[in-house]
Amino acid sequence: MLVTLLMSEHTRKDRTTLDYVRPGAEERGRLRETFDFNDVNKDGRLTLGEFIRFMQSADENVTATECEIGFDEIDTNRDGAIEFDEFYDWWTQA
Repeated sequence: MLVTLLMSEHTRKDRTTLDYVRPGAEERGRLRETFDFNDVNKDGRLTLGEFIRFMQSADENVTATECEIGFDEIDTNRDGAIEFDEFYDWWTQA
């Protein structure tokens, strides 16, 4: 019982139970929250304007031109918006 209790404490500090079932699930969940927070119009996609706002909140020295270049690289399906999977792939490549 003490071992179970200690393992529970360890699990809470290091990883969620979901991460043991699906590695990376906790990080993906946090990124989803970040994505959803920056999706101002709540359409499930980041527009260029929303992406610029997100990037400038993370780094006030980033220019709109740099954001546009990054946006074009992240928008791999070229539909004019960044979907969550594109955002996730970009974020986890770094």
